[in-house]
Amino acid sequence: MKKTLLFIISVFFTISSFAQNSTEVWMSYELKVKKGMEDKFEQAAAKKMKKYNNTAETAMFTFNIMDGEKQGMYSRVIGWKDWDFMNSQEDRSDELKYWRDNVDPYIEESTGWKVWRRLTNVSHNWNPETTFKYMLVQRRFIKPGKDQDVGNFLRRAKMVYEKHNYTGVSGVFRLISGGNTNEYIICDGFNSYGQGGEFPDTEKTLEELYNEMFGWESYRRDAGLYNDALESMSRTAERHHFNEKLSTSLN
Repeated sequence: MKKTLLFIISVFFTISSFAQNSTEVWMSYELKVKKGMEDKFEQAAAKKMKKYNNTAETAMFTFNIMDGEKQGMYSRVIGWKDWDFMNSQEDRSDELKYWRDNVDPYIEESTGWKVWRRLTNVSHNWNPETTFKYMLVQRRFIKPGKDQDVGNFLRRAKMVYEKHNYTGVSGVFRLISGGNTNEYIICDGFNSYGQGGEFPDTEKTLEELYNEMFGWESYRRDAGLYNDALESMSRTAERHHFNEKLSTSLN
């Protein structure tokens, strides 16, 4: 059995071109803790999680950003929501006051919230039961008018993954609000560095399987169009480590 480390390439589908059954909404922001206050911050934030974020409906997830410009910051995430969540008028004043009084004093700065839509048509093995220790977050921007070139390649790649039972975990998210809506991120979850997903029933590579499904040299052709559709200076990647203490358990 040949392990195939999937070098995850940027994945994108436009909302208008690729209909989905429902909208799955996610939100994220990053915060920086004051120097030397990390332990106190985590203690205070953990108490807040146990008090206010202990169910699937109130769940939040936290990651430590390990490298890049945001190294040392925390990424806070709300997920598995829909438009009803966005329309909700639920009173969260007690929760927000608790954060302001007990957690905020340890925070130096934070970014604004970003709202994302998970593109379920191209995400793979991403579900509430899936857990992982680490995540590679790849951030990309697509050139105006190049949606179809990206969509065609990734739609086909997804078909290969499904047909050959690819074991990797990948969530793909398109920005709805809070920044450039041509931004999208690929989040690849894994439990051990150097070990990615694999095609368990074949020794062939992704490229070979792709060409078998779509014709000779189709991978190289489609991948070339795909890469040309991305803004050249926007290709960044960060390692995120899951912070179990500051995250809701859904299992």
